[in-house]
Amino acid sequence: MGKKSIKAHFDRKVLLTFLSVFLVGVALLSFKLNRIVDCSAVGFEIISSSYTTEDLIEFKSLDASGFEWEWDFGDKTEGDFRANVVHQFEKPGTYNITLEMNHNCVLTKEITIVPKEKILNPELVPDIDAPRSVRVGELVEFMSGSEFAKSWEWSFGETASVDATDQNPKYIFKTPGKKTVLLLVNDDSKHAARHQITVLPAKQEERKRTVSRTATDHIETVLKDQVPDAPVESPVIPDGPPEEAKNVEPEVVRIEIAKPKLTSLLMDYAERRTNDAAIRKYLCTSNVPVFNSTGKRFDIGSFLREIRDKKIEIQDVRMYKDKTKGCLKSFTVDMKVKKGLFWKAF
Repeated sequence: MGKKSIKAHFDRKVLLTFLSVFLVGVALLSFKLNRIVDCSAVGFEIISSSYTTEDLIEFKSLDASGFEWEWDFGDKTEGDFRANVVHQFEKPGTYNITLEMNHNCVLTKEITIVPKEKILNPELVPDIDAPRSVRVGELVEFMSGSEFAKSWEWSFGETASVDATDQNPKYIFKTPGKKTVLLLVNDDSKHAARHQITVLPAKQEERKRTVSRTATDHIETVLKDQVPDAPVESPVIPDGPPEEAKNVEPEVVRIEIAKPKLTSLLMDYAERRTNDAAIRKYLCTSNVPVFNSTGKRFDIGSFLREIRDKKIEIQDVRMYKDKTKGCLKSFTVDMKVKKGLFWKAF
């Protein structure tokens, strides 16, 4: 018999399908391996000479590979999002300090806070002469006139280290918020003095605009159609001959508010330190428009709802007032709102 040749036939589509499945499997395996994050190096140290309700305690991340940090101090206060932070606990107790790094690695440590130490001699506590509120970027002078002091160590609440060793130092705050200024004299930690100071955001210079004499602000154009001028009270004419009433002028009560005051009220309202009545008393009507820096329009009620319970940073406020009464017909706010980890323009 003659030998018959047997030919093997491979379907090209089957081969391509096999190769595709193999490549997809390799890609998935590689992706899974790359998703494994090494958290073994994650750590943080707690730096403080004592742990009382009067101490500023520093928490420092030790992993150089970190790029995002979220601290939870376990006392129901707002967390922090920097690698190195300082925190003061208001009440004694045991707290769990949690650091979440890069959204993957979590480490928790326990810390015990004890009540502040009793002052042995009140006469040995140094005095601090300083303002109660300042702005970021302003030069602030601190003074202490205690005659018994021979050496001074100042900490201005932004780090846990000594910031100055002069009797009357000067300092520029870099971040807004409430700060605790600590003064230690003669190396006596039991008689340290503390001073609370509120640091407000930096005051931005008003933007310079070149406007021709015939130009009209787009916001004023909206106001002409939607916000009537505040009504002027009718004069009260007393009884008597007409000639006696000719010189009677209507009494108009002016309502004035300056830019820093309005800025402060908006920040206080956002943090629930005041209510909307404190703002509305300066308005011409109950529903004045509010604009953001791009010209988007809000009514006052929706604007206040937008900022309530939010962390805001105001760069500038422009006010449009009634010329007769001084009340606000409208205002424009240039600010940022913190949403999650990031600040966004309002």
